[in-house]
Amino acid sequence: MKKIVWTVIFILFLSMPAWAQDIQPHLTVYGTSTVEVTPDEMYWTLKVSNKGGNVEKLAEQHSDIVLSALLFVGEAGVAKENTQTSMMQFGENWEHQNGRRVQEGYFASSRISFKLSDFTKYQHLWIGLSKIKDMSIQNIGYGYSKYSEVQDKARLGALLASQKKAHAMAKTLNVDLGDPISIEEGQPFNEPRRSEMLMASGNSVRTGSQVPGFALGKILIKGNVIVVYELTSSN
Repeated sequence: MKKIVWTVIFILFLSMPAWAQDIQPHLTVYGTSTVEVTPDEMYWTLKVSNKGGNVEKLAEQHSDIVLSALLFVGEAGVAKENTQTSMMQFGENWEHQNGRRVQEGYFASSRISFKLSDFTKYQHLWIGLSKIKDMSIQNIGYGYSKYSEVQDKARLGALLASQKKAHAMAKTLNVDLGDPISIEEGQPFNEPRRSEMLMASGNSVRTGSQVPGFALGKILIKGNVIVVYELTSSN
């Protein structure tokens, strides 16, 4: 029994340096940096949905609507590589009549999405697409073409912010700040793309590109880091 006890003590003694290293004095700081940019891209989402009693005729009509929308978008200057359509979906169309659920033929639906870089075409596209029967504009969001470059800038700013914060905290506690032990990138946060459609009005806001009818505002791109610094005694 004594032999077992001494064996356990000996093992713990050998593992003490690693254990002590795990609990060395350290400081964990969170660094955040935010960069504001003016959006230079619009992301449009269109929905095509029509109903009919004959599936074959319904599919043909649906394809014609999608083709009309694609032709209009293409003629407006949107490149094919910036346009995407979803597969057509079919289903039974059910209506409520006199408190009962009754099947009224079938429905077909699909989505069209595209990216617009020339904001001067916004009003022309909106008006033209709204005239296509059985098609609706579901959403218009904003984006930024140089996102990666700005994200790198925000990340660098977050690192500098964490360093500044760590030095201030160490000075307050009268300790010295050592080398970073670990650096971890936090979950990046980006302000959701604006989804409101802002129509032209008497008080329309003009943007930098002199396009009336909507206010671009700013997109916030944030960088977040978690840095662990070693602490040493200042004495």
